Amino acid sequence: MKIIFGYYDDEDFGLTEYPEIIQSEKNEEVSDEEYEQEKEKVEQYRKYLVTGIMEDFQYPESCDEVLVAIKDIENGKSFGTEWDGQAFQHEITPHYVQFVHTIFGDSEEYPVWTCRLKEYKKVLHTWKSFLELPKDLESRIEVGI
Repeated sequence: MKIIFGYYDDEDFGLTEYPEIIQSEKNEEVSDEEYEQEKEKVEQYRKYLVTGIMEDFQYPESCDEVLVAIKDIENGKSFGTEWDGQAFQHEITPHYVQFVHTIFGDSEEYPVWTCRLKEYKKVLHTWKSFLELPKDLESRIEVGI
């Protein structure tokens, strides 16, 4: 699976960021069940990980703040941290990141969701790099997870 960040030209708002998540191709080595599981994973990543990062980290500096906190966690200087965003509260631990919707909390539509710290860090770093690119239709960046 890979995530691509880019821009599209919105007639009302001008250049607007968008994410695209591309699922791996179905092949003989992947069972139908595994393929469906990855499809579900893509939807969860879109709903939580990608939306959370894009909505809650509008500037490279905010990404830097959390990336420094993650480095402290990885180096054993911290046991975890939290980031209160507009869309989600991000509870960052040494092994995973938990997402809780800031308005609905743990609800039927938005149950608490987690992903591995490694994936979160990779996507957050890529998003930061994207934000540092020129705001242009040609600006695109992708990351495999």
